[in-house]
Amino acid sequence: MIADDPVTDPENEYIFHTEPPRFFAKRVEEDEDHAYIDIVEELDNVDEFFKDKPEGKQQLLEDLEDWYYAYLEWLEEEEEEEDEEDDEF
Repeated sequence: MIADDPVTDPENEYIFHTEPPRFFAKRVEEDEDHAYIDIVEELDNVDEFFKDKPEGKQQLLEDLEDWYYAYLEWLEEEEEEEDEEDDEF
């Protein structure tokens, strides 16, 4: 789930991971080719959740990055479609 905080942090979008382990994440670093996602607030203890499989946390963050990129691409496609519809009138 994507969440905004327009009052205290209008420049960022947060990802609310609603399945265990539950947490908020956001882009913490970005370059031309990649946005890096990291956990900024835990509702569940993420390290404890992955105690038997520590690589699981890294895999989850990588999956979130992929998901976030897919979301950004979807937003661009939606915007392009709206622009095309506006051009028709």
